[in-house]
Amino acid sequence: MGIKEETRRESYDEVLETLGQRQLDVYSELLNYGQDGATANELSHFMWKKGYFVTPERNRVHPRLHELEKSGHVFVKEKRMCSITKRNCAVYIVKI
Repeated sequence: MGIKEETRRESYDEVLETLGQRQLDVYSELLNYGQDGATANELSHFMWKKGYFVTPERNRVHPRLHELEKSGHVFVKEKRMCSITKRNCAVYIVKI
């Protein structure tokens, strides 16, 4: 295997590790909301305040929520007014 292939593989492995950890972090923190659930914005702000992220951007958690939903670990409970955006948003909860 050449140098390019090695570095590409190392990057790929690194991304897989990060992706898995982010999913775990999002899942763990969503558990704190119980059956009330949280919107992506609420969860990102909560995690930002705990020091997970430098900024409270929704895009920090929404892709992970989507992946967790596809895998059956999380589901959308309802739509409600988000406390951050003041708009109707999907509310995610952990599937128990």
